Amino acid sequence: MQIECTKLCILSAVKQAYSCLWHYKLQHILIALVAALPFCLAGFLGGLDTVFSVTARDQPLPEGFNLSFTLLVLTTFIWAFPVIILWHRLYLLGPEHLIRRKIWPLITRSLNVISHSLIFFGFGLVTAVLMTAGIVYLRINTESAAMAGTISELGQMEAALYSIGALIVVCFLLIIGLRLSMAFAAQSIGKTLGFTVSWRMTRKNTFRMLIATILVISPLLALDGALIWAADHFWQIDLINGTAPNPDMMYLFVYLTAPLITLPLAALCSLTSSFYRHCGCAEFRSSLS
Repeated sequence: MQIECTKLCILSAVKQAYSCLWHYKLQHILIALVAALPFCLAGFLGGLDTVFSVTARDQPLPEGFNLSFTLLVLTTFIWAFPVIILWHRLYLLGPEHLIRRKIWPLITRSLNVISHSLIFFGFGLVTAVLMTAGIVYLRINTESAAMAGTISELGQMEAALYSIGALIVVCFLLIIGLRLSMAFAAQSIGKTLGFTVSWRMTRKNTFRMLIATILVISPLLALDGALIWAADHFWQIDLINGTAPNPDMMYLFVYLTAPLITLPLAALCSLTSSFYRHCGCAEFRSSLS
């Protein structure tokens, strides 16, 4: 099947992404609270105290750390997948199809998206290893003092190379993720669309999609940065290190501000939904259910 996709209008995609966020603001608040609930509930019950109690690198791991860390991963990283599916269903199908009576399709689609995401993370791992190997090679073969770092402190040039390398890796993974995002969006609403099809459908719009994503996400990331600064400055709640005068304050703050904290992720789902419609993916394959 010949797949043709017209050039994406960057400003139109940005406007559509923000319009969906605003139009479905009440549903977004609901999904954001659902997204933050497991993490905050686990924190209120003391399940995350152990993992956040480790502050020094040379400090031995306390008893129960592995269980607490596993709970942290389950309530954040793993829980993000069904939440992302809910956002995609909202932006692609509308609020009337947001919640289904049967919970099993949500579970199976979440597992399917997780399994397919391993391919994406594999790209990231290989890229990070190659970048690190290149910097280590330069360090060994360069006599410059700026490359002569220690175990605890990087040299100036070495730190600059790592920063540039990290930026390149992030951009590379973002491009790969955007090119494959049509497949993830399709799986979220119960349709079949492979990675190769997603790659072909988006081949003319790689950098347009990247620029649109940067324009949409950057202001929201800045908003989250300001929120993190305000929490630390006014209430001594360090969201980065997970510390607060009273641990319950941090979880309460996260839950109350969840609609703002999750805006970048929701905006990304809204934007990829816009790409999905633009590329004609909705008509490509028939629904599975």
